[in-house]
Amino acid sequence: MFRTLSDSQREIVFNKSGKFIVRACPGSGKTYCVGARLARLIHDWEKKNEGIAILSFTNVAWQEIEKKCSEKFNIEKITYPHFLGTIDSFVNKYIFLPFGHLVLGCKGRPTLVGEPHGTWSGKDFSSALFDNISYAIDGSMYAIQAAKMNANWQQNNYITGAKKRYNKAGYATQNDANFFAMKLLEKYPQIAKAIANRFPYLIVDEAQDTSDIQMRIIDMLIENGLSEVMLVGDPDQAIFEWNDARPELLTQKYDEWENSIVLNENRRSSQNICDFTFGISSLNGTSVSVNEQVREFTHQPKVITYSNNLPQIVSEFIAECQQHGINVSKESTAIIYRSKNIINEVLSIPEIAFGTNVWIDSHTREFARGKFLYDNGRFKDGFKIIERILLKTLNALSYCSEDDINDAIAQMGFIAYKSQIQTFINLLPQTNISIGEWVVSTNKILKENSCGFELHVHKDGLRFSFPQLFLNEDKQIIEQNYRYGTVHSVKGETFEAVLLILKTKGIGSAYKTLLNKNISISTSEELRIAYVGMTRPSKILVIAVPNEENKSAWENRLVRN
Repeated sequence: MFRTLSDSQREIVFNKSGKFIVRACPGSGKTYCVGARLARLIHDWEKKNEGIAILSFTNVAWQEIEKKCSEKFNIEKITYPHFLGTIDSFVNKYIFLPFGHLVLGCKGRPTLVGEPHGTWSGKDFSSALFDNISYAIDGSMYAIQAAKMNANWQQNNYITGAKKRYNKAGYATQNDANFFAMKLLEKYPQIAKAIANRFPYLIVDEAQDTSDIQMRIIDMLIENGLSEVMLVGDPDQAIFEWNDARPELLTQKYDEWENSIVLNENRRSSQNICDFTFGISSLNGTSVSVNEQVREFTHQPKVITYSNNLPQIVSEFIAECQQHGINVSKESTAIIYRSKNIINEVLSIPEIAFGTNVWIDSHTREFARGKFLYDNGRFKDGFKIIERILLKTLNALSYCSEDDINDAIAQMGFIAYKSQIQTFINLLPQTNISIGEWVVSTNKILKENSCGFELHVHKDGLRFSFPQLFLNEDKQIIEQNYRYGTVHSVKGETFEAVLLILKTKGIGSAYKTLLNKNISISTSEELRIAYVGMTRPSKILVIAVPNEENKSAWENRLVRN
C-alpha cells in the first residue's frame, strides 16, 4: 500500500525519527505522506495506553487525514489510544478544560465561549469586545481585530477589568484557552510530562499556522520528554496571521532541526503552473510536476485585466475551461478572490455600503442568518444557529452552552426538544423577501405564538435582501455550476481550473508596490494569500487584476522570459 510513495516521501514515512520539519510545496501530497507515516506507525503500534497525537488547524484538515488513512491505508478509524483532531481540541481536552481552574481561579470546569463554540452576548460586555480581546504570549491584552477597538481601549479599566472578571468566572474564548493552557504547563510541568508520556509521538499538519503560544506549548512538551515530533507545512502558505499564525516559527524550527527535509514534487499542477507560481515562492528551486495526467498540459497561466465587467470575465473563463475539455462543476472549477465583496459584482448582487446600520441587536441577525442558511440547504448549520439563539433569548442567557442544550433535552426529551426547534424554524417566513418585510412577518408570528420577544432591524437596513446581508458567509449560498469563495475558504483544495480575482490591494501595501519592490513572500501575507490561490489548479490558471499597471507588475514577477 506504500508503493506510490516517492523516494522523498518514503524517507519521511520509514526512515525519519526524532524532531524534524517537512517543508512541503503546494500539491506535494503532504496529507498523503502524513497518512502513510501514521499508517506505518499504527500498524506497528503495541502500546495500549500511549498513542500518537495527530493535530491540524481545522476540522476539514484532520478529517482529510482520516479519509486518506481509510481510503489508502485501510485504517477505518483512528481511535484510542491515539488522538486525531485540531490543535485547539487537543489543548482543550488534555490541558485547559481539566486543569484550567488552577490558573483561572474559578470553582469548576471552565466554559469555552465565543466562536467557534457559540456566539457570546454578555449583558455588560458585548461579543465585539469579549471575543476580540485575548492575551499575547507575554500576558498583555491585545485586540484580535484592532479596527474594532478605540485607540486607547487598553487603558479602559472597564474593558480590561470585565475581561478578567469573566475569565475568573470560568469563561474563556479559544484564544484565551490556548494562553491559559500555556500558563498551566509553565506553572505545572508535571502536566506537560504526563501528556508527553501519554502521547510519545506528535504530528502537526499545516504547522505554518502555529501561533507563538501554540509553538510554546509544543516546546514545553519537548522540554518535558517528548522526543518524536514531525511538523509539516509550508511557510509560503501561511495565511492566518489574523488568527496569530507565525510562519517564521516553522522556518526557525527548520533551520534548528537538522533532520528536516523538503518535499518539492508537485502532484497537483502542470509544469507550466509550477514554473509560473515559482516567481513569488521562497523555494530554492521550481517544483517538479510529477502528475503524468497533467504534467504537460499546454495551457499557459496568464494575467488579464477587468473593469466593471466581472460577469463577462467569469463567462469567458468558463468558456475557456470548456474549450480545454474541462467539465465545469463545483468540483472542477473555482472562482476565488481575496476580497469578499468581489462576489457581489460577479453575481450582480448590490453591495451594502461600508458602515451601513442594519442590525440593532445580535439575536435578530442570528435568527435571520440561521433561517437564511436553512432555506438555502445548509440545514444543520441553520438549525444549530436557531437552536442556540432561541434558547438564549427565551431564557435570557448571556451564552448558550452545550450544558444548556443538554438540560433542555433532559427536561423535554430528545424527540420533543428537536421537534419544537424544528416547528419554530418552520414557522419563520421564507427569506426570499427583504429583511424589513421578514422582521415584520416574523414579529407577527412571534406574537401569535406568545413567544415573548420580538426582532428589530435598523431603518437604514429595511430594504436589503438576504443575499446582500449574508452572501459573504463562509460557504457557497447562491447556486452556481462552479465553486466560488475566498482564497481562505479553498485552502488545501484542488481544482482543474481557477480564476483568481484580485483588487489593487488586500490589507496594507498595494500589490504593485509589493511586486515592484520585490518584497519577499516570507514577509508579506498578502503575497502568500495570492500564492495559495494561484496554486490550487491542476490545469488552468487565470489571474484577473484591475488594470494594466497591476497586470505588468504581476507578469514581471511571474512570467519568465
